[in-house]
Amino acid sequence: MKPSASFLSFLFFLLFIAFTISAEVVLDSDGEILRNGGKYYLSPAAPIGGGAIIAAAIRHGETNLCSLAVVSAMYTNGWAVTISSPYRTTFIQTSWPLSIKFAYLAPNICTDSPNWVVVKSLPLGDAVMLGGAQEFGNTFVSGSFSIETYDSEKHHYKLVFCEQGKDECRNIGVKLDSEERRRLVVTDKEPLIFKFDKVTGNFNSDLSMIV
Repeated sequence: MKPSASFLSFLFFLLFIAFTISAEVVLDSDGEILRNGGKYYLSPAAPIGGGAIIAAAIRHGETNLCSLAVVSAMYTNGWAVTISSPYRTTFIQTSWPLSIKFAYLAPNICTDSPNWVVVKSLPLGDAVMLGGAQEFGNTFVSGSFSIETYDSEKHHYKLVFCEQGKDECRNIGVKLDSEERRRLVVTDKEPLIFKFDKVTGNFNSDLSMIV
């Protein structure tokens, strides 16, 4: 017998409460509630934050094929991201599963997806890229991003990645690749520390900023 709609709603409510008990509302750099589906800059939280967050083209050998990696660039302005939770709320809390995507990245020769995903990428380990499961095949890592508090008084946070089937989430940090790019990776080492700055004004595609 199939479960009733009311029973499924009750199960969802219990799951929502379980996540909420140990979580706290995430605040932006102005001390206001981080909006579910809102657009923000992941700005470095000095002195331990990284650089501005953008994408960089990663070439596949000598071919014209490429992918886009999420990187921390020290000498450029960051790109806006959209942060969303599957829960039907106007706010976001720590420990909730999240999807992250670049808000203004247009389809391009490397990918037609602005979504952040984690991909097995030797020798870096698990790297943050743009795309989807179909694009990366068996190197795609199932899971979701999440926000954890680093300094609640300063509204500083870190990102983590929670791999499906694993009990613990791991930090999102930085590792240099062979081209000296500061790639975002899943790591057991020090995390990048961010504050969330609101996006205001009108914007064109960030595609022209890819390096």
